[in-house]
Amino acid sequence: MRVQLLWGCDPARQFEVAWLRHLLSPGLAGESPWWAHTHGLADFEPGAMPVLVESGLLRLERAPAPERLAQQAHERQARLAALQRLGGFGVVHLSDEEGLDAPSWYGLLPPQVPIWRNFWHPHLEANPKLRSFPIGPRDLFLSPPPEGLAPASQRPFPWAFMGTLWPSGSRRLAVSLFLRGLPAGLYFGGQHFGQGLPLEHYRANLLTSVFALAPEGDRHLDTFRLWESLCCGCIPLLVEHRATADRLLSAPHPLPVFASWPEALAFAQRQLGDPAGLDALQARIQAWWQRHQQGLGQDLRDSLVKAQRLGLQAG
Repeated sequence: MRVQLLWGCDPARQFEVAWLRHLLSPGLAGESPWWAHTHGLADFEPGAMPVLVESGLLRLERAPAPERLAQQAHERQARLAALQRLGGFGVVHLSDEEGLDAPSWYGLLPPQVPIWRNFWHPHLEANPKLRSFPIGPRDLFLSPPPEGLAPASQRPFPWAFMGTLWPSGSRRLAVSLFLRGLPAGLYFGGQHFGQGLPLEHYRANLLTSVFALAPEGDRHLDTFRLWESLCCGCIPLLVEHRATADRLLSAPHPLPVFASWPEALAFAQRQLGDPAGLDALQARIQAWWQRHQQGLGQDLRDSLVKAQRLGLQAG
C-alpha cells in the first residue's frame, strides 16, 4: 500500500517529520505541503492512501488568540470534509503534549478512521480508534554512523546527559547524583529547549557514552533523548514516571527502568564493573530497538490498510 502525507500543519515546525517518514517507508508515495485549504487535494496521487497530519502546537502557546483557534478549526473542518469525499483515510496527530487539542476535533472523524498520535493521555484511553506512538529520534539519528556502534565496554565516558534543566521533574536530581557518583560523565545543561550543543556534537557525545540519563521531559517520559540514545548505542537509564514506562516502551522490553535515581546510579556503577555483561545488555537493547521500529511501522501501515478497506466499503 502506498501512503501520501497531507500536511494540515507546517512540517517545518515539527521535529517528528523524519521519524514519521521512517515509519511509513517504503510505502510513502509522496507528500502534499502545508495544506491550509482544500486545494491541497489537487496534487493528491490517485490510488494512494491519504494520511492527514495535524499538530497541537497552537494550544501549547500560553494564550493563543481565539481568532487563531477559530481559523484552525475552520481549516480542519474543510480538510476533513474533502478527505471524506475520497473514502478511507488516516490521521496522525503530533505535538498535542497536554491533550488539549484532541477534544476539539476527534469527534468529527468517521468511526473507521484510525488516529495515531504521540503523547498518550489517560482521558483519551477510551477512544477505540486511537493508537499512540513515540516522538522518536530526529533526522540526524536515523542513519547509523558509517563506522558502526562501539561496544559499551569500549566507550570512554560512563554516562551522558545534555539537555534543559527544567525547574519541574527529576533532571537536576539525576545529574547531581551521577556527577558525584560517576564524575567522568559528560554533562551539558541548557536553559531553554533546543539551545545548547549543536546536534552533531550532542550525537558525538552519545556515541562515546555507555549510559544515557533519560529523565522525563517537562510533561512526559517520552523524549527525543531516549530514542536518540538508542540510535547511538547507549543504554538508557529511566526512572518510572506516572506508571507510563511500559506503555511507552511496549512491554516486554530489556531497558532498565528504576523506581529512583539512586537505584539507577547503583545499577550503572555495578554494570561498569562487568564489561561482558555490559556488552550483552547493549546487544539485547539494540536488537529490541530494531524490532520495535519495524513493529511500529508495520502496525501503522496495517491500520491504514484496514482503514482504506473500510472506507471503500462505506463508499
